[in-house]
Amino acid sequence: MENGPPSEKVEKIALRFLTRFDEILMEVIKDVLEKVLGETAAGFITEFVIFKVLKKNETYITFGEDAKTFNDALKNILGSGCAPIEKLIIEQLFLRFGLEFKEKRNYTFSDYIKELKTRLELKRLLEEQGQS
Repeated sequence: MENGPPSEKVEKIALRFLTRFDEILMEVIKDVLEKVLGETAAGFITEFVIFKVLKKNETYITFGEDAKTFNDALKNILGSGCAPIEKLIIEQLFLRFGLEFKEKRNYTFSDYIKELKTRLELKRLLEEQGQS
């Protein structure tokens, strides 16, 4: 007995990240969202965010280049409730890179991402000089 025509399978896009930073940022976002909202909601939000990012750059996920895209997508879904989640993401991201997180007045999600990238670049340069 046949159950009808085979259902169409929607293949997931194989994510390619522009940098290792973008890949780690995505891992942290997914981990925090799963812990706070559960796996199903986290999956929905990450797919929505990926869709938003891929519309801007159809080849690579580049959260680190435009953290505002993530911020805007999260605000679209969660409204003002996104602020504590963003803070958790930033705290976990700094921890993941072994850097101290200090909360700063009037800093946005994008500001923290820029600061983190700057500090990581400085750390890398200092390590290179130490090896010379």
